[in-house]
Amino acid sequence: MPDLNPEDLDPAERDLTGRDAGGRPLTVLVPREHDALPRRSSSWRAVRAWFTVPATAAVPEAAAVQHLLTDPELHWAPGLRRGTLAVLPSPSAFTRALLAWEWSIDAADFSVSSAEPTGWSADETRAVEAWLRAAAAALQQQGERIDDDVRRVVDDVAAGHDETRPAAAGSARLVEARLGTGVEGPAVGAAHPRVDVVLPASDDPGREVFVDTADGAELGERRTVAVDGDPVAFRYTVADGVDDVTPRELARWHDQHLQRLLLADDARQAAVHVVAGIAPPASVGYGA
Repeated sequence: MPDLNPEDLDPAERDLTGRDAGGRPLTVLVPREHDALPRRSSSWRAVRAWFTVPATAAVPEAAAVQHLLTDPELHWAPGLRRGTLAVLPSPSAFTRALLAWEWSIDAADFSVSSAEPTGWSADETRAVEAWLRAAAAALQQQGERIDDDVRRVVDDVAAGHDETRPAAAGSARLVEARLGTGVEGPAVGAAHPRVDVVLPASDDPGREVFVDTADGAELGERRTVAVDGDPVAFRYTVADGVDDVTPRELARWHDQHLQRLLLADDARQAAVHVVAGIAPPASVGYGA
């Protein structure tokens, strides 16, 4: 492995290995701890996203538990065999209400675990259970719509839009969420305005490929460098025959790939809250 200087502020700027005939660097090796420096990240953007809730998926049971929830976190984990829906009612409470099932939500088990008294009465606990059961059914029914909404949010933001709405909501209710993201819009005037990162082979997870979204052209790759099985660095290499890309651009495109994944997670979390009948989580809100 080439000698790496941990004091270097941005190793991605160093031309550590490989140059073409014109002296242009083709490959750089970036230590793991330097692979996502804020210096390479884009500026923060405020995004307004609207999510749809069809009337058939309304969860009126949410109204009975609103007073029990303060900045709650709702975690939805559907599965082919086992699924869960859990709510943390507030950031300061060591309490979790959980709905868990195998095969069928109709046969789900409800439980409450807490390191301290919840303060819920028996009626309030039953209301939380009823809400979680109704929310789980709605989330299962709206699973594909949530996936579509998440893709739409990420695509619209990556296209440069700060607001994103469904094309046709029909009679569905629209609920707004405010998100923050480091996802950039297309680079105007650049040779490759939008670039995606893909895993070309499931048996080689250490290799990621950069692809121009306009024509599918392969622009380069990122490989994990491991020592004794532990990832210690990442090698960015420009593809053969590509003369308008640098390794530093590959590193930045990968940073944007991670930003899009983070936005997708935040958008999904907001959509889950909205479908369950509660406000989008403040933890992914950009601000009032």
